[in-house]
Amino acid sequence: MTRPGILLFWLFAFGALLAPARAVAGDALPNGTEAIRQKLATPLPDTARLRLLNAMCYALHNEQPARALPYGEAAVALARTLPAEEQGPGLLQSLLYLASCYGNLSNGPEALQLLSEAQTLALKLKNVDGLVRAYTSQGSIYHERRDSTSAWRHYRRALRLMNQPGVTPTARMKLLGNVGGLFFFRQQLPQALHYDSLALALARRQSDSTAEANYLSSLANYQMQAGNLGRVKRLLTQALAISRRQRAVRSQARQLIMFAMYYIQTDEPARADAATREALKLARQSDYLECVLDAYSILSAEAAERENYRQAYEWNQRYVELNDTLNNRQTMQTLAAAQVSSEAQERARRLRLLTQQRDEQVWHSRVLIGAVAVLTLALLVAAYFYRNLRRSRSELAANNRALEKVSVELRSVASFKDKLYAIVAHDLRGPVTAFAGVTSLIDSYIAQNDQAGLARLPALVRQAADSLNHLLDNVLNWAVSQTGELECRPAPVLVSELFAECQALYQTTAAASWQHITMAAPDGLKLMADRNMARTILRNLVGNALKFMPAGGHVHLEAAPDPDDPQMVLISCTDTGPGMSAATVASLMSGPALPEPTPTPKPRATGLGLGLALCRAFVHRHGGTLVIQSRPGAGTNVTVSLPVAK
Repeated sequence: MTRPGILLFWLFAFGALLAPARAVAGDALPNGTEAIRQKLATPLPDTARLRLLNAMCYALHNEQPARALPYGEAAVALARTLPAEEQGPGLLQSLLYLASCYGNLSNGPEALQLLSEAQTLALKLKNVDGLVRAYTSQGSIYHERRDSTSAWRHYRRALRLMNQPGVTPTARMKLLGNVGGLFFFRQQLPQALHYDSLALALARRQSDSTAEANYLSSLANYQMQAGNLGRVKRLLTQALAISRRQRAVRSQARQLIMFAMYYIQTDEPARADAATREALKLARQSDYLECVLDAYSILSAEAAERENYRQAYEWNQRYVELNDTLNNRQTMQTLAAAQVSSEAQERARRLRLLTQQRDEQVWHSRVLIGAVAVLTLALLVAAYFYRNLRRSRSELAANNRALEKVSVELRSVASFKDKLYAIVAHDLRGPVTAFAGVTSLIDSYIAQNDQAGLARLPALVRQAADSLNHLLDNVLNWAVSQTGELECRPAPVLVSELFAECQALYQTTAAASWQHITMAAPDGLKLMADRNMARTILRNLVGNALKFMPAGGHVHLEAAPDPDDPQMVLISCTDTGPGMSAATVASLMSGPALPEPTPTPKPRATGLGLGLALCRAFVHRHGGTLVIQSRPGAGTNVTVSLPVAK
């Protein structure tokens, strides 16, 4: 079987074999279960409480088996306390639901023990539906263990009883779907298609959307193995749409992994990568570790296909670590089952010894010494396991702390990205609006045959283009500075040259709005600064001043040595704009590295977000400071200090 075929099989083995359940995943409980939980918090008769516990376990057992487990255990414990005449049917349901929870949690030994008890009880009660469900669940667990012979033996028993009166459509549907999965495992695709099609028809007749999505996925899986790629995408699209409506996160993850395999076969690596990453996110969200493992395998293979061997190695390392974790968990579960069996055998042996003690008093002392020895050994073993348990808990606590730290960092990065997007969208509004206004002016001037107005349009277009280009430069500089790839390379730079470049850049923009730019710098005054960063600082200071100033305003740039620190040069930008309140200035100076965008009264102006953040970042790179002085109606003065060149 090829690597894609192996992945597709295990997707089916861990997904379609599980019982279809009307449940959704996520942190919130599925629809309707909140009302059940509230009823369980009130005093109820035992029989009514048992029905509610079983309903809660059934609603959660497929998508949230860990949360369903306490309800199932409580239901079994309560059913065992009922009177004999009331115990049978309720206990049978409870055993089947609890076994399904353990099966979904990959705890096969515990599930088989419960199913064996359920099978015995169903035979005693002559409950054909319960017997079919028990055989089907036992077959699915053996199938999951790749023991197809044992699985088929149990499925065949269920098939003989399937058409008898009393068997519910849900039990038939699950059985047919599981038998289809077994034939697929044996590479008998025609038989697999037949049984899965029957299960799909039953799901549609019962309006069970979740089951319908599972069997559509299975059919797509078979078609992909048969090479009928034309039908695969249609089936998977239908299944994924249903799963998203049902908010079944585990089903979505499985179907997205199948989409990724489909895109790999159709040579669409970009779509395969996107589907795999979305599946990985959903699988992590629902703690679906087997699907996470498949996603790691696909991402590793695709990275190797692109010759990105470093990334392929990283994904493969994650695959190996998680696979080892899953194998260790299965080993621990097997050991636990063996321990339970060993303890049961030990209790039986002790009972036989006690019987022999009554018959043979001669051996009393020898048996007592043996019992003490066994007890001592058991205490030593218990102490050993207790120490390991404490160590595991300590490691788990450390891992939880590390995960919480990473989660906080991820939330911070996400918030930072959202803020950056907001600023870019906010600052883009001005240039885009200007371009839209120019198109309206063109129509107006042409209609009025206003040649003078048409002559002014190139300046307006140039102004809007310069503003847009300035914003894109800021976004690029900010992105590079945040990745650490933008190096600060100080060198002697003439202040007068920087002023002249800045004035030449904004002269046209200023003239279009009847604004004036003046500059003053001593001859020969030099900065020890990165030329590109210094240009960006001046460009943003002057650009912000022009954006916020009304027509006819004045911007003045001035440079002089710092009288308080001979190692620094003070560069100030003063404008005659509307000014800012003290609260706004304080927010800009003490706020986060990337402040919130703030609208201004001027239609074409945008907030001080990205430009000012870049100024602050670049000035701090040089060891300087940035100070803002402003009052409403009195303009604004921004002063930065940069190192002087000796």
